[in-house]
Amino acid sequence: MFLASESQIMRWGRIFTVSTLLFAIVALLPGSGKQAFAIKPSPPLNLSLTHNDLPDGQTELTLQAFANVAVEKVEISIDLPASLVLIAGETKWDGPLALGEQKEIKATIRTLSNHPTKVVGNAFVYFSSGGSLTQRARLLLNAPKEKPLSPRKPPILRKQGRDTILEFKEN
Repeated sequence: MFLASESQIMRWGRIFTVSTLLFAIVALLPGSGKQAFAIKPSPPLNLSLTHNDLPDGQTELTLQAFANVAVEKVEISIDLPASLVLIAGETKWDGPLALGEQKEIKATIRTLSNHPTKVVGNAFVYFSSGGSLTQRARLLLNAPKEKPLSPRKPPILRKQGRDTILEFKEN
């Protein structure tokens, strides 16, 4: 059991009244009712690397860079591993990109093997303040094809005495 004297009760009452009054004053100050929010930063470029299989066994690679901000100097390139041969097109470009501008480079290649091959698209963004940023987009060519799952056979229902047994057999 907690016992308090009359003076302690009066002191706690004054503290409660003063703190409530201070809270109300702060709540009424200009700008105190504004909501706080955060904006997720976005990269300076949206970078994508895609491929299109051509009928003659060749593949066309496209690296696209879309500028989310104005950039004074950008270098974009497609890194081709040794198992890929460049037939036509470009694998490098550099220059400025204005806000909302898009630049793409296309390269027609031929694959020397049927093994899975990773192609990397790079973007090097250089800022006027002296910093730089690297962005990458990856693509896997000749990816292994997954076998389609064959439908499972329904279970066989059999009785053994008073028990019911479900038998599952593999295909």
